[in-house]
Amino acid sequence: MTGGTAPPAVGQPRLGIGIEIGGTKLQAALVTHEGTVLDRRTDRVDPAAGATGIRTALATLLDALLDAAGASGRRPAAVGIGFGGPVDRSRGVVATSFHVGGWGQFPLAEWVADRVRGPLGAVPCLLENDSNAAALAEATAGAGRGSRVVFYTNAGSGIGAGLVIDGRLYCGRPPGEMELGHLRLTPGGGILEEMASGWAVDRQVQEEVSRAPAGVLAREAAKTGSSPSARHLAAALAEGDGPARAILARAAGAYAHAISHAVHLLNPDVIVLGGGLAAIGEPWRMTVADRLEPLLMAPLRPAPAVRLASLGADVVPVGAAIAALTDCEPARSGS
Repeated sequence: MTGGTAPPAVGQPRLGIGIEIGGTKLQAALVTHEGTVLDRRTDRVDPAAGATGIRTALATLLDALLDAAGASGRRPAAVGIGFGGPVDRSRGVVATSFHVGGWGQFPLAEWVADRVRGPLGAVPCLLENDSNAAALAEATAGAGRGSRVVFYTNAGSGIGAGLVIDGRLYCGRPPGEMELGHLRLTPGGGILEEMASGWAVDRQVQEEVSRAPAGVLAREAAKTGSSPSARHLAAALAEGDGPARAILARAAGAYAHAISHAVHLLNPDVIVLGGGLAAIGEPWRMTVADRLEPLLMAPLRPAPAVRLASLGADVVPVGAAIAALTDCEPARSGS
């Protein structure tokens, strides 16, 4: 983290800025310490523009957000960044991005601190992996709220995970930790992301539409006028489509297999499912939960509760802001 701590205005809750830099989405939001989003600015990530293009777009979002905050008398005390890839949080440096070139070893926390210094002064800026940020958000303000040990995992453009214990993120050796999507489910086999990420399911849906151009999935894609993808699964499942159920079962089965390893190692109180595939809803949650149960050793059954993430598109900026605000809290004196 870089910078110092700015006190909140009298009568206001502690406020932070939460930033999300993902594989497809760019966000900046003004967030309270309890996880309420007061304002947000969003844009799409253009991979072709590289890291430089993303930073240009982010600068525009931050300027607009800070202008609005200043006009309403709101003063953020810290900035948190949830980045879609491994990071070294101790140095505020991006290790790499699996989606967009040009990020390797970039000092992102320092860059953001410089961008906000004009309107805010020297406030703390914390860089965190986006899955970790989402895990903290869901554990403290979402579906895991009230549980002591929360394991969060998101299946979208990639598959990540995060662990929260007693309201604090588990942080391993930098860069990165809890890379669930890179587990190999068999020795020498492919990684989980090749079987259960959003793009892996997109590929399976596209293959099915090519095989059955008059099928339910093809019809659902045609209704939206968009390329066949995982987003069409929910509607096809609601119609009881067999191929859609088979795609769901394959992806959820591989996902549950990977999660079973996490349960055997961590035995959390609750498992929270986020990311784009969680938008499928109850069929996704139920299939993952059903496949997980028989994979666990008898003493660990019944399995931890499996819940759908509840914070939606706000999850990463909320978690990033909470992480930054928590990290810069003044030390409490003992009694």
